Amino acid sequence: MPTICIRVTEAQKVELEERSVRFDGNVSEYIKDSLFGDRNREVLARLDVLGELVASLSALQTKGTSMQSEPSPTMLAEALILLRMSLSPEKLRAARAELDRLKIASWEPPPEHRRG
Repeated sequence: MPTICIRVTEAQKVELEERSVRFDGNVSEYIKDSLFGDRNREVLARLDVLGELVASLSALQTKGTSMQSEPSPTMLAEALILLRMSLSPEKLRAARAELDRLKIASWEPPPEHRRG
């Protein structure tokens, strides 16, 4: 089987090792699953559908068709959740820091809908 080598920072290496726990610490298996696994394909497919929906809503609004002026909360919540699933913890923290800097509250699901 061919081999591909990449360079990462020490912090990225530690993160990959932590994320690969469900693969018994096998970083290669984790990376292959992240890139080519069913979960990744499903997330990308859902984002494609959401993108098409937003584009069609925008097109209808441009034509003057009476539609809601904003995408539905359900669609926005799904897009947010999918995007959060695709971010590393470090990038998620950076995004939240930027929201804090801009004084924008980060959306969280109501307590009754949280897992835990």
